[in-house]
Parts: sequence; structure tokens; C-alpha cells
Amino acid sequence: MDTGLAAAMIEAPLDLQKNLIVPDNHYEVCKAGGTPISGNAAGNTQDYYDLAGANVSPPPLPAGFTPRGIVALVFSCIAAVLGLASIVWYGLAPITGK
Repeated sequence: MDTGLAAAMIEAPLDLQKNLIVPDNHYEVCKAGGTPISGNAAGNTQDYYDLAGANVSPPPLPAGFTPRGIVALVFSCIAAVLGLASIVWYGLAPITGK
């Protein structure tokens, strides 16, 4: 998976539910953020195989250079050449002074 952790395997969920106490502020944060606290990944408690409305990964980045990337590359190269030219110009200037 490109997005990282794909699944969390719980060996004994019923035993975990007996021993684990979730603080009330966790439920409040989920409620404030609009995140369901029961059901599957989409919050569906009727059909656990229906994932309509679940969060999905962002789409992949476009392949190759985009027009904005090409413009940024061109201006970066121009800035690099101007910077090197100013260093050479400064270095080749005659030394004046006493």
C-alpha cells in the first residue's frame, strides 16, 4: 500500500472490549470532528461490507513534469546561472586598493 498501514489485525476483539476503557473525551473529539464511533470505516452499522462514504487516499501525483514544475525549473536554472555569473564577474574583477 502506498499510504502506509493498510489494516490493524485484532486477535481477540471481545477480550479487548472487556479490558479497554476509552476515555469520554475521545468520543467528544470524534463527535466534534464528525467521525463515527461505531460501524465500519464509513460508519455503516447495518452492512459492514458497504464502504460508501469512507475516507479514501488522495489521488496519485501526475507522472512527469507539470507546466508549473517546468516553469519553476526554468527560473531556478536562470537564478543559478545568474548567481554563478555574478561570482565569476566578482572573482575576475581587478584587485584595487593599497
